[in-house]
Amino acid sequence: MLIVTAIEIIIIYNMRYAYSRLPIFAIGVSVITITLFYAISTITLDKYVRAYTFNFATIDLILLVIMYQLKYDLKNLPAAKQPDYLVVLGNKCMSQHITPILIERLNKAISLYKRFDKKPKIIVTGGKSSVTLDVTEAELMKKYLLSQGIAENVILIEDEAINTVQNLEYSAIEIHQDWQKNTRPRVIIVTSDYHIPRTKWHAKKLGLKVQLASAKTLTLLKRPAMFREFTAIIWYHRYSLLTLLGMDFVFSLSMCM
Repeated sequence: MLIVTAIEIIIIYNMRYAYSRLPIFAIGVSVITITLFYAISTITLDKYVRAYTFNFATIDLILLVIMYQLKYDLKNLPAAKQPDYLVVLGNKCMSQHITPILIERLNKAISLYKRFDKKPKIIVTGGKSSVTLDVTEAELMKKYLLSQGIAENVILIEDEAINTVQNLEYSAIEIHQDWQKNTRPRVIIVTSDYHIPRTKWHAKKLGLKVQLASAKTLTLLKRPAMFREFTAIIWYHRYSLLTLLGMDFVFSLSMCM
């Protein structure tokens, strides 16, 4: 149990960039909570309480490990090198107006585009966010880029993707169809800071060698967005989690016998 607590403290401390400017507070909450459960199990010596304590500590540790995947330290992202393509990932739009999160991604792409002497092409990727909308995320993104002075001939549209995996897959197909050289194209994926870990994970899983560039997220929108990322990671790893929880449950039953 002490080992579990130590691991939790290390994880929480390393999460400070993403979740708290007061790591001592986060560590304190975790230590107090776990210590209380340990103390109760030690005092009562009841096998059911001990089993419950073990379950709590294990599940808590699993969730903290998942949360750790959302940790992002922007200083660790390498500086963007000359790309051939900038791929801007979409974000759900429930009206004809693009969201602040998507605006920040597009502004980051525009900033990168202007930085390089050899101008890359920009791929905007995203299908329809709602059946009630007649326009896709990619079309709204293109409209915004045009309003910011980006030439239409450098903008490519991918308007079928409805999630991160499809954003990456379909953009790769778009690049393959457009790229006419024998060399591997250099690609920068532009997305929000909170979205970087999952995007990196999917890109690696798909075998895509890309650079990543992060756009800042408004403070008001960051916590809800990070919670969605947390639930998405749980969903993608659901089978592994169910296996671990099943093993934990069986071990707990053996403690009660």
